[in-house]
Amino acid sequence: MNLLKLVKQHFPISISILVLFSCKSSSEINLEGAWRLDSVYDYYNGFAYTNKTPYPAEVHVYNPDSTFLRKGMGHQSKYVYEVKKNLLLLKDTTGVPGAKLTIIRIDSTQLALKKEKPAAFPGKNQEHFEIRFFTRISLDSVK
Repeated sequence: MNLLKLVKQHFPISISILVLFSCKSSSEINLEGAWRLDSVYDYYNGFAYTNKTPYPAEVHVYNPDSTFLRKGMGHQSKYVYEVKKNLLLLKDTTGVPGAKLTIIRIDSTQLALKKEKPAAFPGKNQEHFEIRFFTRISLDSVK
């Protein structure tokens, strides 16, 4: 079954399963290489939307020296990354902390990263996050 379909149909169960069984220890997680953003799943208090054609088209390149390039729309941004257990921590090149993402799936061809997002409205018990789905691509295809 397609991972995206599974997440849509069985969200709470699928997240638990993905976290428990898909993440490897940080010593086994290999982000190195190029990843193309395929879709973005956005969840907010029970409402969900999947963007199957995210724009701008992004490619993320993770280098062996712990640097990360985000390419899209003719622009390129450089960051430093670190993997701790199932967390991907990003900093800008000056060391200022940036995004903290949960690696919910990684294998030789697929990567799924979850980012917690702030609530748009005041109140308690709100849940807002996005999951970005990537496919590994050849470094040669990255311009």
